[in-house]
Amino acid sequence: MKRWRRKVLLNLGCGLLLASGLSACGTAPVTTPAAPPAIPVVHRSSQVAEESSVVQSLQKQLREREKRIDELESQLNILKMIDQDVELRRKPSRPPATLTPSEFPSH
Repeated sequence: MKRWRRKVLLNLGCGLLLASGLSACGTAPVTTPAAPPAIPVVHRSSQVAEESSVVQSLQKQLREREKRIDELESQLNILKMIDQDVELRRKPSRPPATLTPSEFPSH
């Protein structure tokens, strides 16, 4: 479980690093002095705000998924305990060693 969380957080961090690195590439487009820029430049502060809201949304989804996983693990453990209890009750008890052959139950 902890490995999974670390892996998700590592992937999220790498993705954010890559996204911010790529977003920095688009802030200064190459243009000629007389021509207007071909690609509109997005203000850096709005990009940061968008990325921040995306990160917060992803973190919220991650927390919700972890909570759901914890709930399901708890339910699974309860079902395992119930299954073990049922198995213990199903096991037939051994007949006492003092029974004579005529006292054994017939099958």
